Amino acid sequence: MMRNLLLATGATAVAVAIAVGITTSGAMSQGPQTPSCGTFKVRQDKRVDGRLFVKGTYKLNAFGISCAKVIGKYGLFDQFLSQKSTTPLPLPWKSLTGAIGAPKFSAAPGVGFRAQRISD
Repeated sequence: MMRNLLLATGATAVAVAIAVGITTSGAMSQGPQTPSCGTFKVRQDKRVDGRLFVKGTYKLNAFGISCAKVIGKYGLFDQFLSQKSTTPLPLPWKSLTGAIGAPKFSAAPGVGFRAQRISD
C-alpha cells in the first residue's frame, strides 16, 4: 500500500513538472528572442499610431533589423515619437496593435522591434 502511494505521488510530481515545463517554455517563446538593443527615455507621454507611450524608460528589442536603426536620437523609435500623434507611421511600418505584451512595430514579417516600458 505504501509503495503504491509513493508511486502515485511520484507520477503526479512528474506530470506536474512536465506541465509546468510546457507552460513555461511556451510563455518564454512569446518574449524577445534577441538581446536588448538598450534603453530609450521617453520624456513626455506620446501617442504613436494611436498607442500611448507613457513617459519613462523603455527597453528596445529588434528583430530582423539592426539595433542602430532602431535606437538612438535618430533611430526609428525616436522618429515615431517625434511625429504628430495623428501622423501615420512611414511606410512600410505598422503598429502591431493586436500583439500581446509590449508594443511592437513591424515593416515586414520578421522585421521590426518592440518597446517595453521598464521604469518611470
